[in-house]
Amino acid sequence: MSGVGTRIKKAREALGMTQVTLARAVGVSQQAVMELESGRAKGTKHGAKFARALGQDPLWLETGDGRMREPAKAKRQARTEPQGTVPELADYERIPLFDIGAATGRNAFANTAGAIGFELFASSWLRQISSSPFSQLAAVAMSGDSMAPTLGHGDHALVDTAQLNLRREGIYVLRLEDTLLIRRVTMHPATKRVTIAADNERYQPYTDLDPDALEALGRIIWIGRTLG
Repeated sequence: MSGVGTRIKKAREALGMTQVTLARAVGVSQQAVMELESGRAKGTKHGAKFARALGQDPLWLETGDGRMREPAKAKRQARTEPQGTVPELADYERIPLFDIGAATGRNAFANTAGAIGFELFASSWLRQISSSPFSQLAAVAMSGDSMAPTLGHGDHALVDTAQLNLRREGIYVLRLEDTLLIRRVTMHPATKRVTIAADNERYQPYTDLDPDALEALGRIIWIGRTLG
């Protein structure tokens, strides 16, 4: 079993709650609950909703840190009505936030254990800007000034890790050995080779590259920046 699935099952059974009741409270299918509890699903983006329905601390439910609440206290805390009636929580997704300067490796966005936090985005808005599953979205905090003025140090961006085709121009997270870079990718219309460049002119661009020789971790689909 996955850790979070084990804790969900333990908390659910402590309340005498069925999978159907829990699924209805969270706003997911019974199959989704079953897959979590069996370990076939290794995690969930609905951790806060599960915690709310089970009356548990979200941190404990997601990571195991802390202690499970006793059933009597959990029952007082639990909200088992369909969470669609609580739009301020139910209509949002928690997207893991990573420090681009600290994240490393091709699986940098695959494990939320490496996240420095989470950001809430409206589910309806995410569906408008990306057709990818929410589990394939990640937020990054920019480090340095290489992409200034588009992205300054500390600005946040949303990455769609399903968009990896560098023949589609845009701003990408690229992997160079164990370092992650955010760079703008453009393609020559005749040669179909690409240039990767920083928006800050002080940084040297790299031209005439084979896009198949580069490794992308995702395409940036949204930018949140501080106005100076």
